[in-house]
Amino acid sequence: MKLYEESSKSTQIKRAKGLAKREQIHFEKSIKNFYNPEDRIVLKALDFTVQNKEFHATFGEENNTMKKQKLQSVVYVQDVENVPRDAYRHFAAIESKLPREYAVSQTRQEINTSMEELIPISLIDLNPTIVQEPSVEEPDITDPIIVEQVVSAVGKGAYRSIKKILEYIVPAYIQKGKLDPTMPTIHLRISGDGRNVGRKVKHVMITVALLDDPTKIFESNYHYTTVLFPGTENYSTLKVAANGLIKELQELNNTGMIINNILWNFELFFSSDWKFLAICLGFNAANSNYFCPWCMINKNQRGNGQIEWTISKSMNALNENPTEYPGHQLPPLFNMIPLENYVPDKLHIMLRITDSLWELVLQEIKNEGLFNDITRNIIVKEMENLKIRFEFWKIRDTADNWSYTSLMGDDKLCVLRNFNLTKLFDPERAALIKSLWNGFAELYDLLEEKRTDPQYFRLKAKVWQELFLKKTVVDPATNTILVQGLYRSSDVTPYIHVLVSHVWEFMSMHRRWGLNAFSCSAVEKKNHDHVCYFFRKTLKNGGRFQNKNSAIREILEHENRLFFYTQNNVPLSYPKPKHIHIL
Repeated sequence: MKLYEESSKSTQIKRAKGLAKREQIHFEKSIKNFYNPEDRIVLKALDFTVQNKEFHATFGEENNTMKKQKLQSVVYVQDVENVPRDAYRHFAAIESKLPREYAVSQTRQEINTSMEELIPISLIDLNPTIVQEPSVEEPDITDPIIVEQVVSAVGKGAYRSIKKILEYIVPAYIQKGKLDPTMPTIHLRISGDGRNVGRKVKHVMITVALLDDPTKIFESNYHYTTVLFPGTENYSTLKVAANGLIKELQELNNTGMIINNILWNFELFFSSDWKFLAICLGFNAANSNYFCPWCMINKNQRGNGQIEWTISKSMNALNENPTEYPGHQLPPLFNMIPLENYVPDKLHIMLRITDSLWELVLQEIKNEGLFNDITRNIIVKEMENLKIRFEFWKIRDTADNWSYTSLMGDDKLCVLRNFNLTKLFDPERAALIKSLWNGFAELYDLLEEKRTDPQYFRLKAKVWQELFLKKTVVDPATNTILVQGLYRSSDVTPYIHVLVSHVWEFMSMHRRWGLNAFSCSAVEKKNHDHVCYFFRKTLKNGGRFQNKNSAIREILEHENRLFFYTQNNVPLSYPKPKHIHIL
Protein backbone atom coordinates (compact mmCIF):
# COMPACT_ATOMS: atom_id res chain seq x y z
CA MET A 1 0.00 0.00 0.00
CA LYS A 2 1.10 3.53 -0.71
CA LEU A 3 2.41 5.66 2.09
CA TYR A 4 -0.18 7.98 3.66
CA GLU A 5 1.56 11.14 2.41
CA GLU A 6 1.64 9.75 -1.16
CA SER A 7 -2.11 9.03 -1.18
CA SER A 8 -4.81 11.40 -2.42
CA LYS A 9 -7.14 13.14 0.01
CA SER A 10 -10.04 10.89 -0.92
CA THR A 11 -7.92 7.77 -0.35
CA GLN A 12 -6.80 9.06 3.03
CA ILE A 13 -10.42 9.55 4.11
CA LYS A 14 -11.44 6.17 2.65
CA ARG A 15 -8.73 4.35 4.59
CA ALA A 16 -9.64 6.14 7.84
CA LYS A 17 -13.30 5.19 7.40
CA GLY A 18 -12.41 1.59 6.59
CA LEU A 19 -10.24 1.29 9.70
CA ALA A 20 -12.94 2.86 11.86
CA LYS A 21 -15.64 0.48 10.54
CA ARG A 22 -13.36 -2.53 11.07
CA GLU A 23 -12.70 -1.42 14.67
CA GLN A 24 -16.42 -0.93 15.24
CA ILE A 25 -17.10 -4.54 14.18
CA HIS A 26 -14.27 -5.79 16.38
CA PHE A 27 -15.55 -3.71 19.30
CA GLU A 28 -19.08 -5.12 19.01
CA LYS A 29 -17.74 -8.68 18.88
CA SER A 30 -15.62 -8.09 21.99
CA ILE A 31 -18.43 -6.65 24.15
CA LYS A 32 -19.65 -10.07 25.29
CA ASN A 33 -16.24 -10.80 26.79
CA PHE A 34 -16.43 -7.79 29.17
CA TYR A 35 -20.06 -6.72 29.69
CA ASN A 36 -23.56 -8.10 30.02
CA PRO A 37 -25.50 -7.59 26.75
CA GLU A 38 -28.16 -5.66 28.68
CA ASP A 39 -25.57 -3.01 29.66
CA ARG A 40 -26.10 -1.36 26.25
CA ILE A 41 -22.50 -0.69 25.27
CA VAL A 42 -22.12 1.76 22.37
CA LEU A 43 -18.95 2.83 20.59
CA LYS A 44 -19.41 6.57 20.09
CA ALA A 45 -16.04 7.75 18.75
CA LEU A 46 -12.55 6.64 17.81
CA ASP A 47 -9.42 8.85 17.79
CA PHE A 48 -6.18 7.91 16.05
CA THR A 49 -3.30 9.59 14.23
CA VAL A 50 -1.59 8.84 10.91
CA GLN A 51 1.73 10.60 10.39
CA ASN A 52 0.74 13.09 13.10
CA LYS A 53 -2.54 13.79 11.28
CA GLU A 54 -5.37 13.37 13.77
CA PHE A 55 -8.63 11.65 12.91
CA HIS A 56 -11.80 11.69 15.01
CA ALA A 57 -14.40 9.15 13.81
CA THR A 58 -17.93 9.14 15.22
CA PHE A 59 -20.42 6.26 14.96
CA GLY A 60 -24.18 6.17 14.57
CA GLU A 61 -26.59 9.02 14.00
CA GLU A 62 -25.71 12.32 15.66
CA ASN A 63 -27.93 13.34 18.57
CA ASN A 64 -29.05 16.70 17.21
CA THR A 65 -31.07 17.51 20.32
CA MET A 66 -28.04 17.10 22.58
CA LYS A 67 -25.84 19.01 20.13
CA LYS A 68 -28.30 21.92 20.07
CA GLN A 69 -28.57 21.96 23.84
CA LYS A 70 -24.79 22.08 24.24
CA LEU A 71 -24.58 24.97 21.81
CA GLN A 72 -27.20 26.79 23.90
CA SER A 73 -25.14 26.04 27.00
CA VAL A 74 -22.06 27.58 25.38
CA VAL A 75 -24.05 30.73 24.53
CA TYR A 76 -25.31 30.75 28.13
CA VAL A 77 -21.76 30.64 29.50
CA GLN A 78 -20.67 33.42 27.14
CA ASP A 79 -23.54 35.62 28.31
CA VAL A 80 -23.26 34.91 32.02
CA GLU A 81 -19.47 35.00 32.24
CA ASN A 82 -19.09 37.67 29.58
CA VAL A 83 -16.70 35.70 27.34
CA PRO A 84 -15.78 37.70 24.18
CA ARG A 85 -16.28 35.95 20.88
CA ASP A 86 -12.65 36.36 19.83
CA ALA A 87 -11.56 34.77 23.10
CA TYR A 88 -13.89 31.83 22.46
CA ARG A 89 -12.47 31.45 18.95
CA HIS A 90 -9.02 31.05 20.45
CA PHE A 91 -10.29 28.43 22.92
CA ALA A 92 -11.99 26.53 20.08
CA ALA A 93 -8.74 26.64 18.07
CA ILE A 94 -6.91 25.05 21.01
CA GLU A 95 -9.54 22.44 21.89
CA SER A 96 -11.06 20.84 18.79
CA LYS A 97 -13.95 19.27 20.73
CA LEU A 98 -15.41 22.69 21.51
CA PRO A 99 -18.17 23.77 19.07
CA ARG A 100 -17.04 26.17 16.35
CA GLU A 101 -17.69 29.85 17.03
CA TYR A 102 -19.85 30.26 13.92
CA ALA A 103 -22.20 27.55 15.24
CA VAL A 104 -22.36 29.31 18.61
CA SER A 105 -23.14 32.66 16.94
CA GLN A 106 -25.83 31.03 14.82
CA THR A 107 -27.41 29.54 17.95
CA ARG A 108 -27.34 32.96 19.63
CA GLN A 109 -29.17 34.47 16.68
CA GLU A 110 -31.76 31.67 16.75
CA ILE A 111 -32.44 32.36 20.44
CA ASN A 112 -32.70 36.09 19.71
CA THR A 113 -35.20 35.48 16.92
CA SER A 114 -37.39 33.14 18.96
CA MET A 115 -37.39 35.48 21.97
CA GLU A 116 -38.09 38.52 19.79
CA GLU A 117 -41.40 36.91 18.84
CA LEU A 118 -42.30 36.45 22.52
CA ILE A 119 -40.86 39.70 23.94
CA PRO A 120 -40.39 42.27 21.13
CA ILE A 121 -37.87 45.10 21.50
CA SER A 122 -39.21 48.44 20.31
CA LEU A 123 -36.87 51.32 19.46
CA ILE A 124 -37.72 54.85 20.63
CA ASP A 125 -36.62 58.11 19.02
CA LEU A 126 -35.57 60.44 21.85
CA ASN A 127 -33.74 63.11 19.81
CA PRO A 128 -36.33 65.90 20.30
CA THR A 129 -36.08 65.50 24.10
CA ILE A 130 -32.31 65.28 24.52
CA VAL A 131 -30.85 67.77 26.97
CA GLN A 132 -27.08 67.58 27.39
CA GLU A 133 -26.22 68.13 31.04
CA PRO A 134 -22.52 67.50 31.75
CA SER A 135 -22.31 65.67 35.05
CA VAL A 136 -20.33 67.06 37.97
CA GLU A 137 -20.46 63.69 39.71
CA GLU A 138 -17.61 61.21 39.70
CA PRO A 139 -17.81 59.11 36.50
CA ASP A 140 -18.34 55.37 36.94
CA ILE A 141 -16.83 54.58 33.53
CA THR A 142 -13.80 56.44 32.17
CA ASP A 143 -12.71 54.31 29.21
CA PRO A 144 -12.78 56.75 26.23
CA ILE A 145 -13.93 53.98 23.85
CA ILE A 146 -16.94 53.24 26.03
CA VAL A 147 -17.73 56.93 26.45
CA GLU A 148 -17.57 57.46 22.68
CA GLN A 149 -19.95 54.57 22.06
CA VAL A 150 -22.46 55.81 24.63
CA VAL A 151 -22.40 59.38 23.34
CA SER A 152 -22.87 58.17 19.75
CA ALA A 153 -25.97 56.24 20.85
CA VAL A 154 -27.67 59.24 22.50
CA GLY A 155 -31.15 59.70 21.05
CA LYS A 156 -31.79 55.96 20.64
CA GLY A 157 -33.89 54.29 23.31
CA ALA A 158 -35.55 50.89 23.57
CA TYR A 159 -38.59 49.42 25.31
CA ARG A 160 -39.79 45.91 26.17
CA SER A 161 -43.47 45.48 26.87
CA ILE A 162 -44.11 44.79 30.55
CA LYS A 163 -47.17 42.75 29.54
CA LYS A 164 -45.10 40.50 27.29
CA ILE A 165 -42.56 40.03 30.08
CA LEU A 166 -45.31 39.08 32.51
CA GLU A 167 -46.86 36.64 30.04
CA TYR A 168 -43.49 34.92 29.83
CA ILE A 169 -42.45 34.83 33.50
CA VAL A 170 -45.70 34.48 35.47
CA PRO A 171 -46.20 30.74 34.67
CA ALA A 172 -42.76 30.03 36.14
CA TYR A 173 -43.58 32.03 39.29
CA ILE A 174 -46.78 29.99 39.64
CA GLN A 175 -44.88 26.74 39.15
CA LYS A 176 -42.41 27.72 41.89
CA GLY A 177 -45.26 28.56 44.25
CA LYS A 178 -44.44 32.28 44.39
CA LEU A 179 -47.80 33.26 42.88
CA ASP A 180 -51.12 31.70 43.90
CA PRO A 181 -53.84 31.60 41.18
CA THR A 182 -56.49 31.40 43.91
CA MET A 183 -55.35 34.84 45.12
CA PRO A 184 -54.48 36.41 41.76
CA THR A 185 -52.68 39.59 42.78
CA ILE A 186 -49.18 40.48 41.57
CA HIS A 187 -47.13 43.09 43.40
CA LEU A 188 -44.93 44.96 40.92
CA ARG A 189 -42.06 47.19 41.92
CA ILE A 190 -40.89 49.83 39.41
CA SER A 191 -37.35 51.18 39.80
CA GLY A 192 -35.00 53.41 37.85
CA ASP A 193 -31.37 54.40 37.85
CA GLY A 194 -28.89 56.47 35.90
CA ARG A 195 -25.16 55.75 35.80
CA ASN A 196 -22.43 58.19 34.81
CA VAL A 197 -20.44 57.32 31.71
CA GLY A 198 -17.59 59.79 31.60
CA ARG A 199 -18.72 63.34 32.38
CA LYS A 200 -20.87 63.77 29.30
CA VAL A 201 -23.84 61.47 29.53
CA LYS A 202 -25.67 58.90 31.61
CA HIS A 203 -27.03 55.48 30.89
CA VAL A 204 -30.62 55.34 32.20
CA MET A 205 -32.85 52.34 32.80
CA ILE A 206 -36.27 51.52 34.26
CA THR A 207 -36.87 48.04 35.63
CA VAL A 208 -39.73 45.99 37.00
CA ALA A 209 -39.52 43.26 39.64
CA LEU A 210 -42.01 41.00 41.42
CA LEU A 211 -42.09 41.52 45.18
CA ASP A 212 -43.89 38.17 45.42
CA ASP A 213 -40.54 36.33 45.28
CA PRO A 214 -38.62 37.81 48.24
CA THR A 215 -35.64 35.48 47.73
CA LYS A 216 -34.90 36.86 44.25
CA ILE A 217 -35.61 40.56 44.78
CA PHE A 218 -31.93 41.11 45.67
CA GLU A 219 -30.64 39.51 42.45
CA SER A 220 -30.11 41.84 39.49
CA ASN A 221 -31.29 39.25 36.92
CA TYR A 222 -34.76 39.31 38.48
CA HIS A 223 -35.14 43.04 37.87
CA TYR A 224 -36.34 43.07 34.29
CA THR A 225 -35.37 46.05 32.14
CA THR A 226 -38.31 47.64 30.34
CA VAL A 227 -36.91 51.06 29.32
CA LEU A 228 -33.27 51.68 28.40
CA PHE A 229 -31.54 54.68 26.84
CA PRO A 230 -28.23 56.58 26.94
CA GLY A 231 -28.81 60.15 28.05
CA THR A 232 -29.41 62.21 31.15
CA GLU A 233 -32.11 61.82 33.76
CA ASN A 234 -34.64 64.54 32.99
CA TYR A 235 -38.41 64.75 32.94
CA SER A 236 -38.94 65.36 29.22
CA THR A 237 -36.77 62.43 28.11
CA LEU A 238 -38.22 60.05 30.68
CA LYS A 239 -41.74 61.04 29.67
CA VAL A 240 -41.10 60.00 26.06
CA ALA A 241 -38.96 56.94 26.89
CA ALA A 242 -41.44 55.58 29.45
CA ASN A 243 -44.60 56.40 27.48
CA GLY A 244 -45.31 52.76 26.58
CA LEU A 245 -44.59 51.60 30.13
CA ILE A 246 -46.87 54.27 31.61
CA LYS A 247 -49.79 53.23 29.39
CA GLU A 248 -49.36 49.54 30.21
CA LEU A 249 -49.07 50.21 33.96
CA GLN A 250 -52.27 52.24 33.78
CA GLU A 251 -54.05 49.31 32.12
CA LEU A 252 -52.66 46.83 34.64
CA ASN A 253 -53.77 49.05 37.51
CA ASN A 254 -57.27 49.65 36.11
CA THR A 255 -58.29 46.34 34.51
CA GLY A 256 -55.59 43.80 35.39
CA MET A 257 -54.36 41.25 32.88
CA ILE A 258 -55.38 37.75 31.80
CA ILE A 259 -52.50 35.25 31.82
CA ASN A 260 -53.27 31.58 31.10
CA ASN A 261 -57.00 32.20 31.53
CA ILE A 262 -56.53 33.80 34.96
CA LEU A 263 -57.35 37.47 35.58
CA TRP A 264 -54.51 38.94 37.62
CA ASN A 265 -54.83 42.16 39.59
CA PHE A 266 -51.83 44.37 40.27
CA GLU A 267 -50.56 46.48 43.14
CA LEU A 268 -47.81 48.88 42.06
CA PHE A 269 -44.82 50.22 43.99
CA PHE A 270 -41.91 52.52 43.17
CA SER A 271 -38.40 52.74 44.61
CA SER A 272 -35.29 54.57 43.42
CA ASP A 273 -32.73 57.10 44.54
CA TRP A 274 -33.96 60.58 45.48
CA LYS A 275 -33.16 62.28 42.17
CA PHE A 276 -34.91 59.71 39.98
CA LEU A 277 -37.94 59.59 42.29
CA ALA A 278 -38.27 63.40 42.31
CA ILE A 279 -38.05 63.58 38.51
CA CYS A 280 -40.76 60.94 38.11
CA LEU A 281 -42.97 62.88 40.54
CA GLY A 282 -42.38 66.17 38.70
CA PHE A 283 -40.97 67.50 41.98
CA ASN A 284 -38.25 69.88 43.13
CA ALA A 285 -34.63 68.90 43.54
CA ALA A 286 -33.48 67.83 47.02
CA ASN A 287 -31.76 71.17 47.67
CA SER A 288 -34.96 73.20 47.11
CA ASN A 289 -36.90 75.02 49.82
CA TYR A 290 -39.66 72.42 49.72
CA PHE A 291 -37.64 69.24 49.43
CA CYS A 292 -39.76 66.35 50.73
CA PRO A 293 -41.96 64.40 48.26
CA TRP A 294 -44.18 63.13 51.09
CA CYS A 295 -44.83 66.09 53.44
CA MET A 296 -44.96 69.92 53.44
CA ILE A 297 -41.76 70.64 55.39
CA ASN A 298 -39.48 73.43 54.19
CA LYS A 299 -35.81 74.10 54.83
CA ASN A 300 -36.41 76.42 57.77
CA GLN A 301 -38.31 73.71 59.66
CA ARG A 302 -35.70 70.96 59.48
CA GLY A 303 -34.53 71.34 63.06
CA ASN A 304 -37.94 71.88 64.60
CA GLY A 305 -38.49 68.81 66.75
CA GLN A 306 -41.88 70.05 67.93
CA ILE A 307 -43.59 69.32 64.61
CA GLU A 308 -44.50 65.73 63.75
CA TRP A 309 -44.07 65.36 60.01
CA THR A 310 -46.07 62.55 58.44
CA ILE A 311 -47.08 61.64 54.88
CA SER A 312 -49.64 64.34 54.11
CA LYS A 313 -49.71 64.43 50.30
CA SER A 314 -51.76 62.19 48.03
CA MET A 315 -51.46 61.11 44.40
CA ASN A 316 -55.18 61.80 43.86
CA ALA A 317 -54.63 65.47 44.67
CA LEU A 318 -51.64 65.63 42.32
CA ASN A 319 -53.66 63.99 39.54
CA GLU A 320 -56.31 66.69 39.89
CA ASN A 321 -53.77 69.51 40.18
CA PRO A 322 -50.05 68.78 39.59
CA THR A 323 -49.10 71.99 41.45
CA GLU A 324 -51.37 71.30 44.43
CA TYR A 325 -48.39 71.19 46.81
CA PRO A 326 -45.41 73.56 46.94
CA GLY A 327 -42.48 72.20 44.96
CA HIS A 328 -44.59 70.04 42.63
CA GLN A 329 -44.26 71.50 39.15
CA LEU A 330 -45.20 68.80 36.59
CA PRO A 331 -47.68 65.89 36.44
CA PRO A 332 -46.24 62.69 37.98
CA LEU A 333 -45.17 60.21 35.31
CA PHE A 334 -46.37 57.13 37.21
CA ASN A 335 -49.57 58.66 38.56
CA MET A 336 -51.24 55.27 38.91
CA ILE A 337 -48.97 54.44 41.89
CA PRO A 338 -50.19 55.78 45.28
CA LEU A 339 -47.73 58.20 46.90
CA GLU A 340 -47.44 55.98 49.98
CA ASN A 341 -46.12 53.25 47.63
CA TYR A 342 -43.21 55.48 46.60
CA VAL A 343 -40.82 53.88 49.08
CA PRO A 344 -37.41 55.45 49.85
CA ASP A 345 -34.39 53.30 49.09
CA LYS A 346 -32.61 52.13 52.23
CA LEU A 347 -29.32 51.77 50.33
CA HIS A 348 -29.23 55.48 49.48
CA ILE A 349 -30.39 56.39 52.99
CA MET A 350 -27.26 54.68 54.28
CA LEU A 351 -24.95 56.02 51.56
CA ARG A 352 -26.01 59.65 51.78
CA ILE A 353 -26.24 59.91 55.57
CA THR A 354 -22.82 58.29 56.06
CA ASP A 355 -21.48 60.74 53.47
CA SER A 356 -22.96 63.61 55.50
CA LEU A 357 -21.54 62.35 58.80
CA TRP A 358 -18.08 61.98 57.27
CA GLU A 359 -18.28 65.41 55.61
CA LEU A 360 -19.25 66.99 58.94
CA VAL A 361 -16.18 65.48 60.60
CA LEU A 362 -13.88 66.77 57.86
CA GLN A 363 -15.54 70.19 57.97
CA GLU A 364 -15.01 70.39 61.72
CA ILE A 365 -11.32 69.59 61.23
CA LYS A 366 -11.09 72.33 58.58
CA ASN A 367 -12.86 74.85 60.82
CA GLU A 368 -10.28 74.14 63.53
CA GLY A 369 -7.50 74.81 61.02
CA LEU A 370 -6.15 71.27 61.38
CA PHE A 371 -6.79 69.95 57.88
CA ASN A 372 -3.11 69.58 57.03
CA ASP A 373 -0.74 66.88 55.80
CA ILE A 374 -0.40 65.42 59.29
CA THR A 375 -4.17 65.01 59.71
CA ARG A 376 -4.62 63.67 56.20
CA ASN A 377 -1.87 61.09 56.79
CA ILE A 378 -3.55 60.04 60.06
CA ILE A 379 -6.84 59.47 58.22
CA VAL A 380 -5.19 57.52 55.40
CA LYS A 381 -3.28 55.38 57.94
CA GLU A 382 -6.44 54.61 59.90
CA MET A 383 -8.19 53.64 56.66
CA GLU A 384 -5.29 51.27 55.91
CA ASN A 385 -5.82 49.68 59.33
CA LEU A 386 -9.43 49.06 58.27
CA LYS A 387 -8.21 47.51 54.97
CA ILE A 388 -9.76 50.37 52.99
CA ARG A 389 -7.98 52.08 50.11
CA PHE A 390 -8.27 55.82 50.68
CA GLU A 391 -6.37 58.90 49.58
CA PHE A 392 -6.61 62.69 49.31
CA TRP A 393 -5.60 64.80 46.33
CA LYS A 394 -5.59 68.51 45.64
CA ILE A 395 -8.05 69.73 43.04
CA ARG A 396 -6.26 71.36 40.12
CA ASP A 397 -6.13 75.16 39.94
CA THR A 398 -7.28 75.62 43.54
CA ALA A 399 -5.28 76.95 46.45
CA ASP A 400 -6.46 74.66 49.22
CA ASN A 401 -9.33 72.53 47.96
CA TRP A 402 -9.00 68.78 48.40
CA SER A 403 -10.93 65.81 47.14
CA TYR A 404 -10.80 62.25 48.43
CA THR A 405 -11.69 58.68 47.55
CA SER A 406 -15.40 57.93 47.28
CA LEU A 407 -16.06 54.86 49.42
CA MET A 408 -18.28 51.95 48.47
CA GLY A 409 -21.25 50.92 50.61
CA ASP A 410 -19.54 48.21 52.68
CA ASP A 411 -16.51 50.45 53.23
CA LYS A 412 -18.76 53.26 54.45
CA LEU A 413 -20.35 50.95 57.01
CA CYS A 414 -16.91 49.74 58.10
CA VAL A 415 -15.75 53.35 58.67
CA LEU A 416 -18.98 54.18 60.49
CA ARG A 417 -18.55 51.26 62.87
CA ASN A 418 -14.79 51.00 63.30
CA PHE A 419 -13.00 54.29 62.56
CA ASN A 420 -11.01 55.43 65.61
CA LEU A 421 -12.09 59.06 66.06
CA THR A 422 -9.68 59.57 68.97
CA LYS A 423 -6.97 59.86 66.31
CA LEU A 424 -8.61 63.14 65.25
CA PHE A 425 -10.36 64.56 68.35
CA ASP A 426 -9.93 64.71 72.11
CA PRO A 427 -11.53 61.73 73.92
CA GLU A 428 -14.70 63.59 74.98
CA ARG A 429 -15.40 64.95 71.49
CA ALA A 430 -14.54 61.64 69.85
CA ALA A 431 -16.93 59.80 72.18
CA LEU A 432 -19.77 62.21 71.36
CA ILE A 433 -19.34 61.88 67.59
CA LYS A 434 -18.89 58.12 67.93
CA SER A 435 -22.17 57.84 69.83
CA LEU A 436 -23.88 59.60 66.90
CA TRP A 437 -22.24 57.25 64.40
CA ASN A 438 -23.15 54.19 66.47
CA GLY A 439 -26.72 55.45 66.75
CA PHE A 440 -27.07 55.65 62.99
CA ALA A 441 -25.47 52.21 62.55
CA GLU A 442 -28.07 50.84 64.98
CA LEU A 443 -30.89 52.53 63.05
CA TYR A 444 -29.61 51.05 59.82
CA ASP A 445 -29.54 47.57 61.37
CA LEU A 446 -33.12 48.06 62.58
CA LEU A 447 -34.07 49.27 59.10
CA GLU A 448 -32.89 45.99 57.61
CA GLU A 449 -34.87 43.86 60.08
CA LYS A 450 -38.33 42.99 58.82
CA ARG A 451 -39.50 42.34 62.40
CA THR A 452 -38.53 45.79 63.72
CA ASP A 453 -41.44 47.52 65.46
CA PRO A 454 -42.12 50.79 63.55
CA GLN A 455 -42.96 52.72 66.72
CA TYR A 456 -39.75 51.57 68.38
CA PHE A 457 -37.82 52.70 65.29
CA ARG A 458 -39.64 56.05 65.40
CA LEU A 459 -38.58 56.67 69.00
CA LYS A 460 -34.96 55.63 68.34
CA ALA A 461 -34.80 57.90 65.28
CA LYS A 462 -36.15 60.85 67.27
CA VAL A 463 -33.54 60.31 69.98
CA TRP A 464 -30.84 60.10 67.34
CA GLN A 465 -31.95 63.37 65.74
CA GLU A 466 -31.94 65.07 69.14
CA LEU A 467 -28.33 63.96 69.59
CA PHE A 468 -27.50 65.16 66.06
CA LEU A 469 -28.92 68.62 66.92
CA LYS A 470 -27.49 68.74 70.44
CA LYS A 471 -26.65 72.35 71.22
CA THR A 472 -23.37 73.57 72.63
CA VAL A 473 -23.74 75.28 76.02
CA VAL A 474 -21.23 78.07 76.70
CA ASP A 475 -20.61 79.88 79.99
CA PRO A 476 -21.10 83.57 79.02
CA ALA A 477 -18.89 84.75 81.84
CA THR A 478 -15.82 82.72 80.97
CA ASN A 479 -16.68 81.83 77.36
CA THR A 480 -15.87 78.18 78.11
CA ILE A 481 -17.86 75.24 76.77
CA LEU A 482 -19.97 73.63 79.48
CA VAL A 483 -21.70 71.06 77.25
CA GLN A 484 -20.40 70.01 73.88
CA GLY A 485 -22.95 70.02 71.08
CA LEU A 486 -22.90 68.58 67.60
CA TYR A 487 -24.55 70.02 64.51
CA ARG A 488 -26.97 72.69 63.30
CA SER A 489 -30.47 72.47 61.81
CA SER A 490 -29.01 73.41 58.42
CA ASP A 491 -26.94 70.19 58.54
CA VAL A 492 -30.11 68.07 58.50
CA THR A 493 -30.23 66.60 54.98
CA PRO A 494 -33.35 65.38 53.14
CA TYR A 495 -32.34 61.78 53.80
CA ILE A 496 -32.00 62.48 57.53
CA HIS A 497 -35.49 64.01 57.50
CA VAL A 498 -36.91 60.94 55.75
CA LEU A 499 -35.10 58.59 58.14
CA VAL A 500 -36.50 60.33 61.21
CA SER A 501 -39.97 61.35 60.02
CA HIS A 502 -41.14 58.91 57.36
CA VAL A 503 -39.23 55.62 57.44
CA TRP A 504 -41.28 54.34 60.38
CA GLU A 505 -44.45 55.04 58.36
CA PHE A 506 -43.20 53.02 55.40
CA MET A 507 -42.14 50.23 57.75
CA SER A 508 -45.67 50.17 59.17
CA MET A 509 -47.44 50.27 55.78
CA HIS A 510 -45.21 47.71 54.07
CA ARG A 511 -44.48 45.23 56.87
CA ARG A 512 -45.37 42.34 54.55
CA TRP A 513 -42.29 43.05 52.45
CA GLY A 514 -39.97 44.98 54.76
CA LEU A 515 -37.95 47.95 53.51
CA ASN A 516 -35.19 45.57 52.42
CA ALA A 517 -37.43 44.54 49.52
CA PHE A 518 -37.22 48.12 48.20
CA SER A 519 -33.43 48.35 48.22
CA CYS A 520 -32.01 49.51 44.89
CA SER A 521 -28.70 47.65 45.23
CA ALA A 522 -29.75 45.05 42.63
CA VAL A 523 -30.86 47.79 40.20
CA GLU A 524 -27.54 49.63 40.64
CA LYS A 525 -25.69 46.37 40.02
CA LYS A 526 -27.73 45.71 36.88
CA ASN A 527 -27.06 49.16 35.46
CA HIS A 528 -23.36 48.88 36.23
CA ASP A 529 -23.22 45.49 34.46
CA HIS A 530 -24.99 46.93 31.43
CA VAL A 531 -22.49 49.74 31.04
CA CYS A 532 -19.40 47.67 31.76
CA TYR A 533 -20.32 44.60 29.76
CA PHE A 534 -21.97 45.98 26.68
CA PHE A 535 -20.29 49.30 26.00
CA ARG A 536 -16.83 47.74 26.12
CA LYS A 537 -14.90 47.54 22.88
CA THR A 538 -13.67 44.00 23.59
CA LEU A 539 -17.22 42.66 23.69
CA LYS A 540 -19.22 44.53 21.09
CA ASN A 541 -19.58 42.51 17.89
CA GLY A 542 -16.93 39.97 18.82
CA GLY A 543 -14.35 42.57 19.78
CA ARG A 544 -14.72 44.85 16.77
CA PHE A 545 -15.59 48.51 17.23
CA GLN A 546 -17.70 48.72 14.06
CA ASN A 547 -21.12 47.36 14.91
CA LYS A 548 -24.22 48.00 12.84
CA ASN A 549 -26.53 46.77 15.59
CA SER A 550 -27.52 49.19 18.35
CA ALA A 551 -25.78 48.47 21.65
CA ILE A 552 -29.06 49.30 23.42
CA ARG A 553 -30.73 46.54 21.41
CA GLU A 554 -27.90 44.13 22.20
CA ILE A 555 -28.43 44.70 25.92
CA LEU A 556 -32.13 43.88 25.73
CA GLU A 557 -31.45 40.90 23.46
CA HIS A 558 -29.08 39.68 26.16
CA GLU A 559 -31.85 40.02 28.76
CA ASN A 560 -34.24 38.13 26.47
CA ARG A 561 -31.70 35.31 26.25
CA LEU A 562 -31.48 35.18 30.06
CA PHE A 563 -35.23 34.56 30.04
CA PHE A 564 -34.69 31.75 27.55
CA TYR A 565 -32.00 30.02 29.64
CA THR A 566 -34.02 30.03 32.85
CA GLN A 567 -37.34 29.08 31.25
CA ASN A 568 -35.82 26.26 29.17
CA ASN A 569 -33.53 24.93 31.93
CA VAL A 570 -30.40 25.21 29.80
CA PRO A 571 -27.68 23.41 31.80
CA LEU A 572 -24.27 24.89 32.59
CA SER A 573 -22.60 21.52 33.08
CA TYR A 574 -22.75 17.94 31.73
CA PRO A 575 -21.54 14.57 33.09
CA LYS A 576 -17.84 14.05 32.44
CA PRO A 577 -16.55 10.80 30.87
CA LYS A 578 -14.31 8.50 32.85
CA HIS A 579 -10.80 9.00 31.50
CA ILE A 580 -8.66 5.84 31.21
CA HIS A 581 -5.01 5.85 30.22
CA ILE A 582 -3.41 2.69 28.76
CA LEU A 583 0.31 2.51 28.05
